[in-house]
Amino acid sequence: MTPPRAVPVLRIQWVVMDVTVHSCDALHVRRALVNCPGAGILRCIPKLDEHQVRLEIRLPAHRTAEVMHCVMACVPDGVIGPLVSWRHHLQRHGLGHGL
Repeated sequence: MTPPRAVPVLRIQWVVMDVTVHSCDALHVRRALVNCPGAGILRCIPKLDEHQVRLEIRLPAHRTAEVMHCVMACVPDGVIGPLVSWRHHLQRHGLGHGL
């Protein structure tokens, strides 16, 4: 009898995308992201003087195009900022080990 093959473990590569939208549109983005598997809001940072909100979105790297399309389809205006690795995001917020 042959032993069963080990199933390879698939590691998800996580990235973080910054998206800045008008304050009144942030809720639309948050609701739309519910339909993007694996994506979620890490932080919602208001820019009060500019009436904008910066959303830090964590998502699987292979879903980047899907999330970008989702954001662009639900708001009339905004800025999609840099896409950084999960490790870089953690380091940027003072977690030097980047776990």
